[in-house]
Amino acid sequence: MRYFDRQSVENTLPPELCLQLSREAFMLFSQGKIMQSPRDIIAAEDGCIMGTMPACIREGDWKGFGLKTVKVDFSHADGRASHEGVILLYDALPDGGMAVIDAGAITELRTAAASAWATEQLSSPYSSRLAILGNGVQARKHVQMMRFIRPIESITIWGRDSAHTGLFAAWCREKTGLRIEVKQTPEEAVSGTDIICTVTASKSPLLRLKDLKPHCHVNAVGASAPGFQELDADVYAGVELYVDSRDAAWQASSCLQEARKNRLISAQYPISEIGELGDALSSRRTSRSKPTVFKSVGIAAQDLVFARAVVRMCP
Repeated sequence: MRYFDRQSVENTLPPELCLQLSREAFMLFSQGKIMQSPRDIIAAEDGCIMGTMPACIREGDWKGFGLKTVKVDFSHADGRASHEGVILLYDALPDGGMAVIDAGAITELRTAAASAWATEQLSSPYSSRLAILGNGVQARKHVQMMRFIRPIESITIWGRDSAHTGLFAAWCREKTGLRIEVKQTPEEAVSGTDIICTVTASKSPLLRLKDLKPHCHVNAVGASAPGFQELDADVYAGVELYVDSRDAAWQASSCLQEARKNRLISAQYPISEIGELGDALSSRRTSRSKPTVFKSVGIAAQDLVFARAVVRMCP
């Protein structure tokens, strides 16, 4: 058995490779080449949750069984990551042994890369105005990945905690050299922007349909488990919706469940998986009249593909 720590993960997976791995994971999943059980979640009274995500990739370069288990705790005040856990891979080493990979590091990279792949497919190639709602690790990873795929010229930011938001804004200025503005409300932050990334732990809606301009693209990432919500249910009545997994989205997305419960959408509501789209979306980017939303709840397919890539490529 061999353990691959955070540094091993980060040194092995540059942005270009992360984008490629996201594409492969989503296409494998939507082609039915991955078996995975519904995510099993245990919620504690203190607000922490633990999730377990088993899967098997049936064929291809990343074939094999694996399991991700992670504890999520957003209350850490000592600099620890909110997501802590491991990914266990069977038959991963040259001798057939098992590998254990830092799940927090994989989660950070694959989540932002998933948003980047969706944005590459769905947003205008000229998108230059980025909005980030949130101020944590995923906010930073999304800034990096959005700049990798689009000519970002300005970033507007909103966060609940003004001190943390100020630190994030300072980080953005130092790392990007771009024009950075901190806004007082989510509505102000997204006004006039081309790409919106919501990466919060909010339990109540931050954005309504009226806040989204036509042709913008939204990566709704933070609310990946029941009880969390970043988008109002009315958003789904006026956008093109894309997900990583239909089944997982219906199971984990409170806002999607609320939209159906309130009859804003029907059981036949059209939802496309991002892995079904392939690479030929240039006409879709310019012809659509509605905002696009990528509702990401995270799937084990991503974790296993990224983890197996680390095992294969790490010295």
